[in-house]
Amino acid sequence: MADYVLDSYANKSLASEIDTSHEWSPKQLSEYLTRQGLGEYSECIVKHKISGKLAPLLSELDLKEMGITCIGDRLRFRLLVENLKRRARSHNRTRCIWEGEERVFYSAGMEIICTCFGCCPTDPSTYKLMSNFIKIKTVRPLRIGRLRLCCCNQYTVNNVDLTNVADVDVNGVPAPCCERILCCAPGKDIVDIEIRGYGGGDLMNHKLILREAEGDRVAELVMNSVEESQRIERE
Repeated sequence: MADYVLDSYANKSLASEIDTSHEWSPKQLSEYLTRQGLGEYSECIVKHKISGKLAPLLSELDLKEMGITCIGDRLRFRLLVENLKRRARSHNRTRCIWEGEERVFYSAGMEIICTCFGCCPTDPSTYKLMSNFIKIKTVRPLRIGRLRLCCCNQYTVNNVDLTNVADVDVNGVPAPCCERILCCAPGKDIVDIEIRGYGGGDLMNHKLILREAEGDRVAELVMNSVEESQRIERE
């Protein structure tokens, strides 16, 4: 039983390492190849400074020049590297980059009033940025005037494919004058994500309503993920 637990732990540890194989140094890559039965080539991997990021770029000719003359070993090497590449991509697809929620009220005073002193708590929209999509849960609360009811809220969930993002803009919205004067309330940042319609259709927009000064940072994270997703799709 103890041996099984140790083996399970080792397998999980190895799986975790493989998920980030694109960050491996030449020494780490050579150690992995040794575990996979290609240890005789570990020295040439280190000698030629082949890291986890460079390994997928090696051609058949490169492998020959490195001294891997056996056709079977070259095929095994390329197969192992391709498997590592797939695992790394799978890991990136499930990696959370940022999470946030809607800035509902400008000030604590207005929140107290509109939630009946906390008796009707807020249910803000939530946002989750992954490496290749952003999950937007938009809550549409029922209202009586400006009061938000704490029940019967409607919501929609959109998983926005980042490869279809055309533009990301940030608009600052100041707090109402009375709240700025009485409560020193900060404004809101609205991150406007423009999506290309499928099949060249009309553009669609999704909005993230955030705290003041948070929008620029989030927009930069979104654009970085968009560029990476579109680069991978082109490849």
